[in-house]
Amino acid sequence: MILAGLFLLALSPTDEADAANLAYVQCLFATSRAASAARLSVDAFEQKLAGSCRSEQRALERVEPANLHGLDEAARQQVVETYRRALELEPELRKFDEMCRAHPGGCRE
Repeated sequence: MILAGLFLLALSPTDEADAANLAYVQCLFATSRAASAARLSVDAFEQKLAGSCRSEQRALERVEPANLHGLDEAARQQVVETYRRALELEPELRKFDEMCRAHPGGCRE
């Protein structure tokens, strides 16, 4: 997937590239977690993400300009899609949680 590709981006094994790559991916996930905690809609999250993590993205572009090939923006879109899917699954997960609380013997950890 795209985010996994970003982790593998640092074809030249430099600490700077690794650090920039990690900072960018961590920022994307932190923005997603904060939006989830704030219960943002997908549209609101997408708008928030559009303005987030730009300094991390620029740092990554400075150390790995030839290897990005649009993966940075694709990673943003993947984070939005993952966020959308999590919101879609939330009602089902809530029902499952309620069922497990009512019948703990039927659910295994």
